[in-house]
Amino acid sequence: MPDFMPLHEILKVVHPVPESITGQLERIATLKRYPRRSRLVTQDTRCDAVFFIADGLCRGLYEKEDKEDTRWFASAGDVVTSITSWRTGGPAIFSIEAITEMTVYEISFEDMKAMLGEHIELRDWEVKVLIEQLYVLEKRYVILGTGDARSRYEALLNGRPQEILNAIPLKYIAQYLNITQETLSRVRKAYGKS
Repeated sequence: MPDFMPLHEILKVVHPVPESITGQLERIATLKRYPRRSRLVTQDTRCDAVFFIADGLCRGLYEKEDKEDTRWFASAGDVVTSITSWRTGGPAIFSIEAITEMTVYEISFEDMKAMLGEHIELRDWEVKVLIEQLYVLEKRYVILGTGDARSRYEALLNGRPQEILNAIPLKYIAQYLNITQETLSRVRKAYGKS
């Protein structure tokens, strides 16, 4: 038994897919490992694959003028890619970087689009995944747009299991919450006392 999540289980996380389709996807997927701090997707470079996270943790980040901004986190069971590259064929507008060592199933856009064209059930799955990603972005907007640093931190704690948050470097959490690392340290200290 592998020590990572099988592809058929990842597919079920958002919306079930018939076993016949799952089997076809398993045959065309490539199992890959990415070391910590490596890029699955690089900003301003065209992405050409969908990544199904079997194990590990990554973040979506935007870089501008030697400054980076963490936009989201993803872990086992999540599906990530550059939606811009998927939709337009153009370069990614953000990077996806491994926070920990990662194991992913990788399927090329070409193969994924062929499968989507053949199976309406897989198109239903795709819609559910895209809606889930929109929900995550909307939730982040609300977290950052309301309340003080403590309420943003509490919202993050309520949104992810503690073991995942413990694996994320504090500087990335601070970037995600749009606060300084010093403010995050004070909030965590005060939160721990209450």
